[in-house]
Amino acid sequence: MEKQSFSRRILFPIALVMGTMIISINAYDLSRSIENQTLHQSIAHISAVLMFLSIWLGALFANTIAFFRGASFGERLIVCLATPIVWCTKSILYFRGFRTVGEMIFLIFFPVFIGTLAVAVLCMGLSEIWCRIIYRRRSEYADLKIFELSNTLALIIGIGLTTLFLWHGGLFYAYNIYMAAYEYIFQ
Repeated sequence: MEKQSFSRRILFPIALVMGTMIISINAYDLSRSIENQTLHQSIAHISAVLMFLSIWLGALFANTIAFFRGASFGERLIVCLATPIVWCTKSILYFRGFRTVGEMIFLIFFPVFIGTLAVAVLCMGLSEIWCRIIYRRRSEYADLKIFELSNTLALIIGIGLTTLFLWHGGLFYAYNIYMAAYEYIFQ
């Protein structure tokens, strides 16, 4: 596969997914000020769907673009994790005014944030497999392995962490482990 320029294989997929996230978050926030209820609801629902697609499933799109533009596995991992990391950081910084530094650091391990990263790795693993299937069928690389160590590990780690951190909506992990540790450390 031909390796395209840095901006085409890395910056473009990141900008596409992160740009969608930024626009949809702002559209959602601004929709509250729209007095027309139908227009308000329409913009809020569309932007919420776009937020979900970019934050939680953006790695599917970003990895696919980066793969076919010749990005290495490490570059694709960066492309896949960029948007979830920015969203998690933005969300954690929201609490900076009323949490201590220790609580802010501990907040990094909140199940929703770890779950977002886990889903990104899971989506990357899935995208890797279908990209390899497509690439194998469309080119002279009929001997290209669909399952390699890197994409198989991404898939297994993604499934395992997603299951752990989002089991019962994250309640098991959050309330049995995370909150117990929080109370022990900060109470």
